[in-house]
Amino acid sequence: MAERAEGAGKRVRVAALLLIAGLAAGPVGTHVYWMLGGTWGLHRSVGGRIEESTSTGIRVVAAVVVVLLVAAVLVVLARIGLWQQAFVSDRVIQFFAWTLAAVFLVETVAAFTWSREYEWWLYGPVSLVIGLLALVVAGSTAPTPPSGSQRAPTSTRACADRRPLSREP
Repeated sequence: MAERAEGAGKRVRVAALLLIAGLAAGPVGTHVYWMLGGTWGLHRSVGGRIEESTSTGIRVVAAVVVVLLVAAVLVVLARIGLWQQAFVSDRVIQFFAWTLAAVFLVETVAAFTWSREYEWWLYGPVSLVIGLLALVVAGSTAPTPPSGSQRAPTSTRACADRRPLSREP
């Protein structure tokens, strides 16, 4: 039984690492490119001709999205137990993991239903893969902390319940 749980934990970690790689290679890379002034994928039709440009507004939005995607990577790392932090509860981390999955699955539907020109073939499948990997991570059980590291108690009662060890010879 323990071997099965250990194997499942490894599969979730592999899914999480693939998710992080997908986020870094896809959305983070694209938004950093736009933030730095790139124009691929930012076309709009004006008077029958295609105009490509990167305005300050697009750069600001791209920077905000990059920050949100870095936060998403931290959520994934916390969800699988590779990042131990004390400020956000496991329940909040789980909520954000489900939110990440939902955002990318909605993006998948949007990519295939909205009238996007040629980039639908890229955004839709990438969003689908990221959304499915995020579902695997969000649906996993919370990991136990690695041996030797324990999280701080979450309440003063937990501290009060701890009794000093008796020193019997």
